[in-house]
Amino acid sequence: MISKAFFESLETIAAERGLTIEDVLSKVETAISVSSRNAGYTGDIKTEWDFEKKRIRVWEYKYVVDKIDPNGPVRGQILLEDAQIIKPKVKVGGEIKTEINLNTFSRKAASIFKQSLLSGLKELEREYAYEYFSEKVGEVINANVVDYNNGFVTFHIGKNTMATMPDKEGLPGESFTPGEVKKVYITKVEKTTKGPKVFLTRVNREIVKRLFELVIPEVHDGSVEIMGIARDPGDRTKIGVVSLHDNIDPIGACVGQGGLRIKEINRLLNGEKIDIFIWRDNPVDLIAEALLPAQSLSVIADEKKKQATVIVADDQYSLAIGKKGQNARLAAYAIGWKIDIKKLSDATKEGIEFTYNVKRN
Repeated sequence: MISKAFFESLETIAAERGLTIEDVLSKVETAISVSSRNAGYTGDIKTEWDFEKKRIRVWEYKYVVDKIDPNGPVRGQILLEDAQIIKPKVKVGGEIKTEINLNTFSRKAASIFKQSLLSGLKELEREYAYEYFSEKVGEVINANVVDYNNGFVTFHIGKNTMATMPDKEGLPGESFTPGEVKKVYITKVEKTTKGPKVFLTRVNREIVKRLFELVIPEVHDGSVEIMGIARDPGDRTKIGVVSLHDNIDPIGACVGQGGLRIKEINRLLNGEKIDIFIWRDNPVDLIAEALLPAQSLSVIADEKKKQATVIVADDQYSLAIGKKGQNARLAAYAIGWKIDIKKLSDATKEGIEFTYNVKRN
């Protein structure tokens, strides 16, 4: 039932399935026990491995007792009088050890061994996959589109695992073509009898942060830090960055030569626009930066309440507010402030006192 060729194939099986050889051997031992019981062995089955000789030796142990203890070992108890029929000089507390020849097993027992081993290997793969993806929660992975039907996308995400994502977790207007690879963010993983259930999304803010880390070396190594993100998925993102080194331009690092880096992130997010602004310690400068590309004239900031009134030239008002209020809303959300934007003409009429405290970019 177990040949030298089979013995040699165990390491190959482990490598191909991403399993440790120790775990594979454990499942082989379980399969041997199951098939041995089918072959009529009722004792405690133990396996010995000899890697040098490429040999497996299997033993049945029976433990001699004067009374069967239902709370004792599940298998292997034998009464003294029965044991002495097999081994006359044996005493209570002794054991009877019999070697099992696996090659004498019936075709049925061999089939049971194979089924048990395959089942055990699949169980291991599910366990490994669960552990693998549990460690990936909060990260971005590649997912291969397998199918898109009835509002759900099915991905193959590696480790012999499929994951289904509602299309509402995809970007607006996004297509999903079988064979296409998408970057997806893992939000959580649940353990099931059929393997890990992996929850995916492409609409949260964190996926943008992770893509910046993947594409931009300075973000990955911490030279440039992301301080705030606001996002309308599939349309526009505002992201505030700061450099921890005087010789690194944070925006230049993120955009890349010829815009290559930011264009790659745009592509991965289905053409989503990304506004990058420099994070400032001074609230006036921070708010003005967040509202770019609109130019602010004055920022009246209440640091305790984190509220600000921003005055802009009349011809900058629409740009500052943005389409359907998007620019102002994303800016406020990215920095965590409440922002009220006023035209210069309206501020003058209302008698609002202000100073021109914003540097021109």
